[in-house]
Amino acid sequence: MVNRSTSAQVARSSERGRLVDALGAWNHGSGPLYRLLARAVTAAVEHGDLGRGARLPSERALAQAIAVSRGVVVAAYDELAADGVIERRRGSGTFVAGSADVGLPPDREGSALFGRLVAEPTPSLVDLSISVLHEPRWLPRVAVGPGDVAEVGADSPWGVPALRERVAADLTADGLATRPDQVVITTGAQQGISIAIGCWVRPGDVVVVDDPTYPGVLSALAAAGAVPRPVPVDRDGVVLAALDAALAERPALVYLQSGPHSPTGGRLSAHRRQVVAGWLAERRIPFVEDVALTSLDWSGTPRPAPVAARIPDHPGAVVGSLSKRLWAGLRLGFVRAPEPVAARMVRVKATHDLGSSAVSQSLALALLEHPSLDRSLGRRDAELAARASLLADLLAEHLPSWRCEVPDGGLSFWVRLPEPVAARFAPVALRHGVAVATADGLSLTGDHRDRLRLTFALPKRDLRLAATRLATAWSDLTP
Repeated sequence: MVNRSTSAQVARSSERGRLVDALGAWNHGSGPLYRLLARAVTAAVEHGDLGRGARLPSERALAQAIAVSRGVVVAAYDELAADGVIERRRGSGTFVAGSADVGLPPDREGSALFGRLVAEPTPSLVDLSISVLHEPRWLPRVAVGPGDVAEVGADSPWGVPALRERVAADLTADGLATRPDQVVITTGAQQGISIAIGCWVRPGDVVVVDDPTYPGVLSALAAAGAVPRPVPVDRDGVVLAALDAALAERPALVYLQSGPHSPTGGRLSAHRRQVVAGWLAERRIPFVEDVALTSLDWSGTPRPAPVAARIPDHPGAVVGSLSKRLWAGLRLGFVRAPEPVAARMVRVKATHDLGSSAVSQSLALALLEHPSLDRSLGRRDAELAARASLLADLLAEHLPSWRCEVPDGGLSFWVRLPEPVAARFAPVALRHGVAVATADGLSLTGDHRDRLRLTFALPKRDLRLAATRLATAWSDLTP
């Protein structure tokens, strides 16, 4: 049975988060609180942060989200309604006045984090909200000619055959025996997740996801009309008791990261890998294992085999990223699945783009086969480790009340603030020239309102500048 109340709760949480992000530091200024709040809502509408026709949270829900009395919100909504900024619809709720017919439904536009991706670049902005490998300078120089791009099968939705062979060989070396006919090259890991969801999920289906999680999976589930069932994670990966309870609901799909986890930096332990594999096989529940960050690891420990290695013929998919392994500009990923599942995924992929860029695939193949690649990536990982250490030191110096663990892999910190004010802090930080990611778009539970995800993948000079700006913004928020 589908838990409709969970879906409604997710929608209400999204409404609150979107409005709180748009309000920013609304209570700074003179005058009654209700009037300051009304002005902030009006400004958000005028600036386009709240679209025409957007649904607003209830008075009680907004009051709880911004820590004021319900009377303050009632008075603000009354003033906004009198001014024609919002409209109350009997039995439906409160909405920004005007038509939203030309816009996408809110759950199709992704989170505020995806808004950062499509925003026009701002030269002075230090963007800590997007965790990608911006710099290709560590990679060896390679040349790709027309003959490489014109390889037979390069325009197939399956991908370039030689690249599929290389991916299959790498997965086999990692402990997951794989043949090329089990590999589909995708336009980034995001597309791999989307086509996997397209294979198994229909509107109203329950899907188990780790919480917090990679924001792309939540957007893909929303687009599919799924009902996400979040389960918590800790340093050793998904919490087994919570996962067991979620599996009892017979979900249509389970999505988990085996690590390094985004955004927490944790890793699924060997014990939990074994238990998860057993439960999934016993209950025959399809499984998507995200290994996109596996190649970003400087822990010095042997890389564990994917969970799928324990159940290689299970109806599931392993999703990986060549963009995370090499360079974001390649926009390439892959999916590994049993042959019948892989064939089905190719049909779904063909409805997306017919085939990923042959130029990017040929370039990726040339890089993967370059004899100095391992040394180049070793230098890259050493630099990422140094940047992670630097950002940790800078936060300890400038923002000593913030807490975070320094990961030994991945691309970001999961920072804990001393108060649950991340949504209020993000717009203040943006005004000071730093973009940060809150739990909006990474979590469905509301349990992480004191968290920020900050990437350490930027050059050191940018990290130093960001730290000083964040400290100033924090002082403005909590004088």
